[in-house]
Amino acid sequence: MPVLDQIIRAIEASIEELLHEVERLRRALAALVPGSEPADVKTSKEASSAAKSPRAATPRAPRTRTASVPPRPSTAAAPARARTAPGATKAAVLAALGDGRAMTAGEIAAATGLGRATVSTTLSKLASSDQVTKAARGYQLGA
Repeated sequence: MPVLDQIIRAIEASIEELLHEVERLRRALAALVPGSEPADVKTSKEASSAAKSPRAATPRAPRTRTASVPPRPSTAAAPARARTAPGATKAAVLAALGDGRAMTAGEIAAATGLGRATVSTTLSKLASSDQVTKAARGYQLGA
């Protein structure tokens, strides 16, 4: 069963990587939240040996979790963004490209205040209708 052994070793290696990442994230959280202590993370060998111990089979009372970080404000409570007027995004993107130099979606987004994804989608549509052309880096107004 060498294939099965390879799969088991790959899974164990993945678990080890994930446990190290958990520990790194917990240390980062502890650094951000004063007074909190990073929780210990067991390696997969420690976890598997603990699982085999007779004590591990003893049922435990469920723990209640306390939040170490205040909850995020609900997105439902946030005011909805107003839709832009029809053609306003296109006009803003074309205006940003008006000086003739090539700009990336991120640069246009920063200049216009629009979201980068929105600008990227708009640039793709403008490029397919030949209103802008793809430059070496970014887009520029079509010829």
